[in-house]
Amino acid sequence: MKKQQSAVSCQLSVKKILTLLVTGYWLLVTAASAVTADDIVKRIQAKYNKIQDLQGSFSQTSYLKDLDRVENYEGTFFIKKTVGIKWAYSKPRDEEVLIRGSETWIYKKSEKQVLKTALGKDAYNQTPMALLGSLGSLKDDFFIKMIKQDTLELTPKHKTGFIKKISLEISSGDFPVKTFSILDIHGNKIRIEVKGVKINSGLKDSLFMFRVPKDIEVFDLNQ
Repeated sequence: MKKQQSAVSCQLSVKKILTLLVTGYWLLVTAASAVTADDIVKRIQAKYNKIQDLQGSFSQTSYLKDLDRVENYEGTFFIKKTVGIKWAYSKPRDEEVLIRGSETWIYKKSEKQVLKTALGKDAYNQTPMALLGSLGSLKDDFFIKMIKQDTLELTPKHKTGFIKKISLEISSGDFPVKTFSILDIHGNKIRIEVKGVKINSGLKDSLFMFRVPKDIEVFDLNQ
């Protein structure tokens, strides 16, 4: 009789432990699923506020709908708050974009041409990297919703080039974004993954000053 009571008691104890484990698991799942888009945005902005400059490499996949073609590029980028953005493609594109204030230089090395233009809020399509320079004001510029636990969908509040939607895949590292994809109103899509990001390495302001190389033709699109 005592053995039977002991066995029943043991079974009840095991059931209690299993119940506690299952309950604890579902509490963790519920807590995780309770994370909102606002929580993620606050997390992004908290990390971004600690950044003064950053650099890294990127890989870009561009889908051109009209041509039904996919193009792949790689390169490096440099960003310094309040100073500028430098976005350099490696071959075969062989192009460099430099943004300082409202001034933009696009250097097409293989064509020996430089295009000078102005970059406003409606011209993100000139360089997707401009988005990474404005992570501190996402709620001002976009309607935001969470489509996955680690992904936000951004819809511009105002006309922003040809952008229709942007998705941001969040990183757990010091830099808050792992990938971002831009879909435009024509059905074209650009996906960029940032890699090897270094933060606050002390980038010099001179890195963001464009010096026109010799024997290069400059086209000022503002005139």
